[in-house]
Amino acid sequence: MSSTIDEKFYKTFYDNSPILFRTVDKNGKIIICNNAYANALGYSIPETIGSSIFDHVSGDFVSDMKEIFRQWCETGQVKDREIWLKRKDESSFPGLLSATNLYDEQGMLIGSVTAIRDNSDVYDYKEQITSLKKQRLTVLGELTSRIAHDFRNPISIIKNSIELAELKNCMTDPECTRYFSMIKKATTRISHQVNEVLGYVTPQDLEIKPHSIYNIIQTTVERITVPSSVKLSIPVSNVMVDCDSEQLEIVFANLILNAIQAMEDRGKIDITIHDRVDHVIIDIKDEGPGIPPDILPEIFEPLFTTRQIGTGLGLPSCKNIVEKHGGAITVDTELGRGTTFSIKLPKTAK
Repeated sequence: MSSTIDEKFYKTFYDNSPILFRTVDKNGKIIICNNAYANALGYSIPETIGSSIFDHVSGDFVSDMKEIFRQWCETGQVKDREIWLKRKDESSFPGLLSATNLYDEQGMLIGSVTAIRDNSDVYDYKEQITSLKKQRLTVLGELTSRIAHDFRNPISIIKNSIELAELKNCMTDPECTRYFSMIKKATTRISHQVNEVLGYVTPQDLEIKPHSIYNIIQTTVERITVPSSVKLSIPVSNVMVDCDSEQLEIVFANLILNAIQAMEDRGKIDITIHDRVDHVIIDIKDEGPGIPPDILPEIFEPLFTTRQIGTGLGLPSCKNIVEKHGGAITVDTELGRGTTFSIKLPKTAK
């Protein structure tokens, strides 16, 4: 009697659960599914029975489904794997898929029971959060543009005045020259910080053209101040990439200056270019102290900085620019051994 009650209970739970359930044989054919599964995909239950699990996967995720099916075949279970399902009307939605083995009364493997949680709400929330962030950045960008405009004029006046004063009065006075040098460095730092904030909150559209990565790096190095105590190694590798050269100069300048500061103006920076079939990888490696594990996950977060004079927008700007190119930026670090930032860029603009 209790066995019959259990069967009725589980059947009722299976049929009426808001979770998308399907029972699949060893070949990936759907034996049965619940109402939630059929309704979510826009089919009736009879239409669903006998179809392949691959019939219900969005085209871009067929390879992922094959990997999930292979994992189930080898291990007998799958847990919380993201997959995009395709509805009857060809639209798609995200889900989290878990599966476990199903056996008959004799203990023979029949297939699997798959539970899929519709993840559409999570993606909707993410889009709302992204939209709010964009709105805030727009407001911040307008404010920053006004502040930047007000700052640039007096900074330019200060820099020009200092240069004139150096020429007229202080060519032979070391003390005066030292003070003027401090003022020039301070104004340069302010200009850099204003430009960094402005570049992040008001990103420019990319101007994609074929460029040599080596030439971009070389131009970057010529435009920044590299201390004589820092050895910078750049290999000659003429790899052509469809990109915005000025935007990538910002990326390389940020990473090189970060490396110099991390090494406290002394040490070696190795820049290597790895030419692949459809992409290029640029590694920038320093001999600094490395990044502590507790702050590593936060380094690409806006406004996060460990330096008193930093804006916390340098690395987030680098990440934004690289991703706008269809690439990715990663970091490999070890305490006491240095840090390597790797930039992967497609050769052909997408």
